[in-house]
Amino acid sequence: MEKKLKIALCILIIALITIIAFVGVYAKNQITYENVLPNYVKSSELEGKRVTNFKLSTSTEEIIYDKDGNKVEAIPEGANEEEYKKEQVPVNPEEVLTTENYEKVKKIFEGRLNDIGVTDYAVRLNKTTGTIAVELPENSNTDNNIQYLMATGEFTLEDEEDGTVLMDMSDVESASARYGTTEEGTIGVYLNIKFNKEGTEKLLEVSRNYLATEDSDQNVEEDTNTATDGNTVEDTNTVDNTTTATDSESTENKEDHKHVTMKIEGIEVLSTYFAEEISSGELTVALGTATTQDTLYDYLRQAQIYAMILNNGAVPVLYDVTLSEYIASNDTIVETYTVVAILVVISLAIAIFLIIKFKKDGIIAGMSLLAMISILLLLIRYTNTALSLGGIISVLVVLALESYFIMTILNRIKQDSSNENVANATLKIYLDKIDVIVVFLIIAVVFTFMNSVKIYSIGMTLFYGAISIAIANLVFMRTMLIARYKLERKD
Repeated sequence: MEKKLKIALCILIIALITIIAFVGVYAKNQITYENVLPNYVKSSELEGKRVTNFKLSTSTEEIIYDKDGNKVEAIPEGANEEEYKKEQVPVNPEEVLTTENYEKVKKIFEGRLNDIGVTDYAVRLNKTTGTIAVELPENSNTDNNIQYLMATGEFTLEDEEDGTVLMDMSDVESASARYGTTEEGTIGVYLNIKFNKEGTEKLLEVSRNYLATEDSDQNVEEDTNTATDGNTVEDTNTVDNTTTATDSESTENKEDHKHVTMKIEGIEVLSTYFAEEISSGELTVALGTATTQDTLYDYLRQAQIYAMILNNGAVPVLYDVTLSEYIASNDTIVETYTVVAILVVISLAIAIFLIIKFKKDGIIAGMSLLAMISILLLLIRYTNTALSLGGIISVLVVLALESYFIMTILNRIKQDSSNENVANATLKIYLDKIDVIVVFLIIAVVFTFMNSVKIYSIGMTLFYGAISIAIANLVFMRTMLIARYKLERKD
């Protein structure tokens, strides 16, 4: 009974994995049902690509000086305009137009693309003209990704009253997006900013100067819109002991203490004061409280964008987009799901051959083969591995390798079907072919760390293929073969 249960359980699990891999998992979204599995990510050679040219900006900006020669944001209302001088200056002065700055922008572009999860891209710099060409896969995120590259990387912490800049991007060391459960049981989304040594000293000084006054100390405990010192939030589901700062617009408290305004890309993120001095050099900004999965995603995405900007710094020169065009794939490859269907047909053909040749053992082997393909496809989906032509060919290589292992294992069992040999046949094959396995894994790992997505796709597919083969053979096929032969002998 136990042996039948093992076989039935393996078959049930394989069937479930196969259905998930090839059919999907559907959940109701308002009035329709949508597949919750991640979509396959296709490389630009299959999807087509967008080539966007970034050219050095030639625009100007207006600078206003007062009668003493000091820069001002605007002419005060009612002031004598003749006492002020306006001047149009280029946004890119001659002194910043250097190869070093061009290369810095290229590095910032690459860092931003990496931070937002784009793997298949190319950034090319013309060192003579400073023009940068960016190649991105054409998909629903392409327009947004180009917009992220246009960010100037501006960050300031300012006096809310007179706009004096207290801290800027040069004080930031790193940033990260976090989320966790608040004391009220809701999900809060946070932007954690870590400052460098100089920034830590500045933050301590700012927190002293913008500290809550004695008259309002009694309100600080109740006012959640304050910044306080504490521990850095880690990737957990709680946010206790966190240095937090949120938008503070309480009219009853605002008059009691000076406020600072945090801006990213010129947009006000929060206005706050400090409940106590901050010596940790870290500030966690609360961006919002999520009540639904959609709002959690929106807040978290915004936090990730802010973190992307802060992590890569400000661009030393400004660019304009002069051309953005779609280039279709030269390959007439069919859709991804058609490729998957072809893999199913090939797998079924191999399974039928195994059944004809090895009878009952062939049925078990065919199910193991199906399990391997299903596990591999799920791994490719959930790890967002970009599919390229090389990656598709790698799937066929993995399929061929699995077929070779299965044939070798079943032939050994056919020669000796003793319980001991059935139990050890799979392990012996892996030990006998350890040199082949090692070479296979070395190739997979080396290819995985290549910059080219075409090669990277091959490496990741081979690596996940090795994992899928091991699970299918050592867990499913071996378990069912042992149970089958023991059941046949009524052991």
